[in-house]
Parts: sequence; C-alpha cells; structure tokens
Amino acid sequence: MSTSPERCLGGLLKDINEDVEPDEFSSISKDLISKISSSQKLSLDSIYSFKSSTSASSLTYTISKASILKAFNNQQDTILLQKMLMEAPNETLSQIIKEMNRSFSLIIKNKNGNYFCSDLLKSCDQNQRIIILKELSITLCDDCLDEYGTHTIQTLIENSKSKEEYNLILASFNTCDKISKASKNSNGFFVIQKIINYIPENMRMEFNYLFLKLFYELSIDIYGISTVKAFILYTKNEEILKQIEVITYNNFLNIAKNQYGNYLIQSMQEHWGNSKSGIKLKKMIIANFNILMENHYSKFICNLFINRADIEEKKTVLAILLKNKQNVNILNKNKKSKDNKKNPNLKEKSGTNEKTNELDDKLGVNSKQNINKSIYSPLSNDAKPFYPKSKKENK
Repeated sequence: MSTSPERCLGGLLKDINEDVEPDEFSSISKDLISKISSSQKLSLDSIYSFKSSTSASSLTYTISKASILKAFNNQQDTILLQKMLMEAPNETLSQIIKEMNRSFSLIIKNKNGNYFCSDLLKSCDQNQRIIILKELSITLCDDCLDEYGTHTIQTLIENSKSKEEYNLILASFNTCDKISKASKNSNGFFVIQKIINYIPENMRMEFNYLFLKLFYELSIDIYGISTVKAFILYTKNEEILKQIEVITYNNFLNIAKNQYGNYLIQSMQEHWGNSKSGIKLKKMIIANFNILMENHYSKFICNLFINRADIEEKKTVLAILLKNKQNVNILNKNKKSKDNKKNPNLKEKSGTNEKTNELDDKLGVNSKQNINKSIYSPLSNDAKPFYPKSKKENK
C-alpha cells in the first residue's frame, strides 16, 4: 500500500526528535520553520551555497535532514535541490546520504521526495549507491508497489553496475511470493521488467528458476504478461529456453485462448521466427489450428501465423481447414456472396439452375444428351427432321 506524503514526512519529522504524529503533518508543515532550532533556520539559498563552502563544518551546518525535508513541501524547492545534486561533489553527496540515513524508504514514497532520491542515485558513485541500497533492500519488495517509490527503484536498478548491487536487489526478490506480488501489481511489474532487462542473465539464474515456477500464472495476468514477454526476450540460456517451451506447450490452449496469453504466443512467433523453438511453435499452432480459429482471442494468433507463413505452410493450413465440413460451407458461402456482389443478376439465374439440377437428378446423368439428340440440327449427320404433331396429322 502507498504511504501518503503527510504520513511519510510526518514520520521523518519524528525521526529528527520532533514530538509529532504522522497525521498531524499538514498542520505542522505550516509552522515548520519556527519548530526548527535557530541553528537550523536555513533557506534553500544557503543550502545551494555549498559550492563556495570548503570546510567540513560548514557542510554539516548547511545540509541537514530538516532543511531537506522542508524543500519537499514545495515543488520548486525540490527542483532546486535536484539541480544542486547534479553539481554536488562527492563529499556533499556523502553528507546528504549520512543525514538522510534510515529515511530513504519513506522519502522515495513522497510525491516530491522520489525525484530527489532518483537524482541522488544518478549522481552517486558505486559505494554511495550501495549504502542507500543496503537500507532500501529491506523494504524494496513493498516499496516498488508504491506509485512514487517504483520510479526511484527503477532508477536504482538502471544505474547499478556491480555484483554487490545486483545481489542486494535480487535478495529482495528471493521467493516466488515476492516476485508474484510485484509482477501482478500495476507499479511493481515495471521493477521486475527492469531486473530482467538490466541485470545480466548469469547473475540472476536463481531469480530465473523462481520466475519459471510462476511463468504460466503470470502469462495470463494483465500485468504479469509484460514481465513474461521481457523474460522471453532477454533469455539466452538453452536450459531455461527448454523449460519455457515445456511450460508453454503443456498449457498451450489455455494460454492461447486467454485475453492476455494470446499476446505471449504472438510475441513468441515474432521473436523466435524460424529458429528451433519457432519451428516447434509453428507445429503446435498448425496442429491446433481449427480449435484456435474458433476462439475470439486465439484467432489473432492464426491471423499472424498466416501473414508470416510461406506457401507450403499455407497449403498445410488450408488442407486442415478443408477437412472440417463447416469450414467448407463457410468457404462456399463466401464465394457465393462475392459472386453475387459482382453480378447481382446471378441470384435470379441461380434459382433456375437449382431447378434444372433437380430435373437432371430425376432424368439421369445423360438426360441432357438425350434431349439434344431429339432436336433437329443440320450440323449433325444422323439428325432427322422434327415435325410438330399438328403437321403430321394434317399430312
């Protein structure tokens, strides 16, 4: 659950020995300057003047938790702090991290504080990021579900570069429950995607095996489907790919007929193409083509298959479709409707043709030939003249 800015900053004020309850933050924030001691009554201009300061004592004087928290009340002040971070030297960044210790989990869930933390992580070096990450890793799984916290954690993953950083991030998702909880959340699934996209595959093998256990249930989830698609795209390990194939083929129809799962099969078609995995997938689609065509969602898989298929594959599909009498009737109806649109007069002729066909059935196959022979024609050698009855009687 997301934490409101009032509770978030109220909790931080309590950390700096302010005797307040988190719910009272809105009333306290108005008189925050008067509540801070005289030694800490500093404007943002004095915080920004760190560039001209050289001594460590002046840094401790200008940078404090209270002055930074005061900036989060106003968006413009937060933007000014962000600019300061982009130009700050390492010493200043270390001082800020030290001042904000045990508060990062709350700050990243603040409307303005999450931007401050994101820029802090971009400006930090590897050792400074590890200090922040060690604190955040304890609550990372829950923080990524927050609408503001997810942005900072995504920035953290994008900027991580060392094994220690990767291990701390993955340690926060060391169970199937934690991965499932984040993957099925509208904010958390972005973080799982970043883990798959940015952390090297050889570093996240344990994560991959946990993810495989959730592969099917995530492939039919509205948010989980995005993490599964990223997992397929960035997986190169042959053993993992075989596991993906087995899970997909064992649950093929359930995934293909699902309103979200059908996108997974389509992305597999596009990504695998004519590789070994792609050829196996094509065979699976062809074997179930009739069933897939009958479902509203899986028919999109068939359409994509036909658009990408070669001539031989199209012939195979057509042969399968024609085995079903219902499909033959549909094809005949489509042909008739197209012919009627081209030639409207065919509708009248079709009625007479049906009657003549019925007569042919009664008379036999050679009935037309017998009738034609009885009619006089000067072109035929053996033809005899035909006279009406009335003329014969008169003669």
